This record gives sequence, C-alpha cells and structure tokens, in this order.
Amino acid sequence: MVDMSQAILDSLTDQVALIDHKGTILFVNKAWIRFSDENFQGVCSNYIGLNYLHVCQENVKAGIVSVLEGKCSIYTFEYPCHSQKHLRWFLLRVTPLVVEGEELCGAVISHINITDRKLAELSLTRKEEHYRLITEHSTDFISLHTRDGRFTFASPICKNILGYEVEELLDHSIYIFLHPEDQAKLQGFLKVAQFQTEIQTITYRIYRKDGSYVWFETKLKCLFTTEYQRDEFIFISRDITEQKNKMLELQAETKALKQKIYTDELTGVYNRRLLNLIVEKHIQEFHLHHQPFSLLMLDIDYFKQFNDTYGHVAGDRCLRRVAMSIKNDLGHQDFIFRVGGEEFCVLLPNTTEQEAAVIANHIRQTVESLNIPHTLSQVSPYITVSLGIYTVMQHEQQLTIGALLERADRALYKAKENGRNQTRSYS
Repeated sequence: MVDMSQAILDSLTDQVALIDHKGTILFVNKAWIRFSDENFQGVCSNYIGLNYLHVCQENVKAGIVSVLEGKCSIYTFEYPCHSQKHLRWFLLRVTPLVVEGEELCGAVISHINITDRKLAELSLTRKEEHYRLITEHSTDFISLHTRDGRFTFASPICKNILGYEVEELLDHSIYIFLHPEDQAKLQGFLKVAQFQTEIQTITYRIYRKDGSYVWFETKLKCLFTTEYQRDEFIFISRDITEQKNKMLELQAETKALKQKIYTDELTGVYNRRLLNLIVEKHIQEFHLHHQPFSLLMLDIDYFKQFNDTYGHVAGDRCLRRVAMSIKNDLGHQDFIFRVGGEEFCVLLPNTTEQEAAVIANHIRQTVESLNIPHTLSQVSPYITVSLGIYTVMQHEQQLTIGALLERADRALYKAKENGRNQTRSYS
C-alpha cells in the first residue's frame, strides 16, 4: 500500500512534499525533485531530513505553522517564479497530514503551476480592475507599455517602490523616469526585444519621486493585442538596489585588489607579475596577427651611488619621479613595469624597432630633464637612464617571455657598456 501511495504521488505533475509537525521533510515526489534539478542545478540531491520552514519567507512560514498547529485547515499563497525564458506563477497549498483520521502529524506541501490561468487573465481584458486582481498582492511592479515606452498600466505597488501614484505614471514615457545613463540602454533594448519570442531581462536605474533612484531588474516580453491591432510590452520589475549596490561594492573591492596585486607599491606603476601576463598575451596575438611589438628595458644610471649620497628616502623619491615621468610620457596603449630595484620595462604594442628607438630616446631625454641632482654620476650632473630595445618581428617563431626579456636586457647591457645615458637595440 505504501508503494501504491508513492506511485500515486510520483505520478502527479504538481510538486508535492510531506513534512512533519516541526517542518522536517519526510517525502518529496519526482516532480519536486525534477523541478529543483531543472531550476537550481541540483543544489540538493536529497531533500529528506531538511527543514522546509528554514527556506520560507516569514509570512509563508507563519501560514504553514498555523496548519501544523491545527489553527487552520488550509493555507494558500500565490507567487511568481519566473525563469530566464518563461513567465511562471505558482500556488502554494498547505493542508494537514492526518494519519487514520485521528492524529495531526504534519502537512502536505504542494506547488501548483497556475501560469496558464494568470496569462489568460492578463490577456482576457485590459480593464484596470482585472489587472488589479492579478497584481495587487504581487511584490513585483507590473506595468504595460506601448512600443515607445508609454505606461498604459501600472500595478499599485508603484506607490511603495517609487512613491508615485498610478495616475502619475499612466500615459507618461518610462524614459522620463530613468537615470540619464540608462535611457538609451533601455530604448535600444526594446527595439531588439520586440522581435524576440523569449523573455528578456535588463537592469537599469529608475528615479523615485523623492529624487533618489532604485535599481530595477525587469523581465519583459512583447505582447500582441489583437483587440488594438498593435503590440505592447509587459514589464515585471523587481527592486534589486541592495543586491546591485553590494555587487558594485564587490566590483570596486575586486578592482582595488587587482590594483594592489598588479601595482608596484613604491612607484605606483605595474609590477613584474602583470608584465608576465601582458607580454604572454601579446605573444599569442603576435602568432595570430604578426603585429610587431617592442620591449624597452631601462635602468637608472649609477643609482647605487645616488642612494649612498642622498639616502634611501631620496632614492625612493627619485624612483617615483622617474617612473611617473615615463608613465605620463607614454601612449594610452603602452605599459611601464618595475621589474627590479631601479630597473623598469616598457611594453610598446604595434611598434617597430625604429619607432621604439624614437620613444626610447624621448624617455631618456625626459628623465634627464627632471634635473634630479646626481653628483656622483659619471655621465651627467643629473639622474639619467640607459635603455635597451628588443622588437619582436614578423619572422619570429619560437617566443617565450624569458627569451624576450633576456634579449632586451642584453641590449640594455650594451647601452651601459658603451657609456650609459643612451639607447641600444638588440639587433
């Protein structure tokens, strides 16, 4: 008989679970497991023993508890559960679980798909009183719009979310309520969405009546209204301001962390870790498109003597000034990295050897023009740099980061060997 009962429950298309008087799940049917697997990617493979009340919002939990305590014979709750592709509504129904007609020992939980009824009600008539029956208890803001964005219907919850009365929205374009940066975004989105058959999702900012704004996540679909021989959009919008702000904070923290990971703490330019990543990327692009790129390896001349003369605090200040002057001298596609104590590397994408030589000499002159005194330098009364150039040409085949840096370093060694305060190419 138990097997027969289970077979009956498994044959139902509604999702059914049995819970005890504490809310612990005793049984779920196959429809329950199938729905969870399809929509939550198998987050939980075994539901038996979990407490259903722990995942319920407070008002639903209170309704279920009232059934478990015998205070009411049935509890129902309608709610939206829209997927990425479909609008869906469900009815939660909770009834007492009685064994042999005597003892209340739990409850039967069922989730019934009522989407067809909801959509039928939506398409039955455009009269406001019918929409009110559907939307007055929804926590989502439901609205209808013409193709140019005018409100033709707004659910009453707009007062709670945005501060506007329904009448203040009707016949007005949604664009006048949007954050200026999001107006073109939604406008372009709707132009594409009118040709889509699936639900589309977009996030944007919309102003409240008090001047603040909230982030909306809107699921929308183009509806075809035969009564008026034209189409319009249905918007189902949810306030995601808290989640969005947390995400923006996380993005800012991630950006700051990346900045810390890939930036030299002393000079503020990029470090050796990022150099390896970016050069590897350019090597891969070179193999695909054969675009030349150049590396400049540069070193501050007689920097040890500078530290010995002026001290390490002045040395650190000198490193920062040199690094910033080079960084400000480069193009927006170029990169400078600190790779050692007083040694830096510059990456010049899409740059030939001749072009790199011009840039290298300009850098050398820029650093010397800083007029940072260096009395023990053997080439100038001011701080200078020597530079080595290596350019990856089209005939190159076998490339590694180590080989490129070694060749640029050899060119730098030639510049130092020949007197410093000059540039030399590997070739």
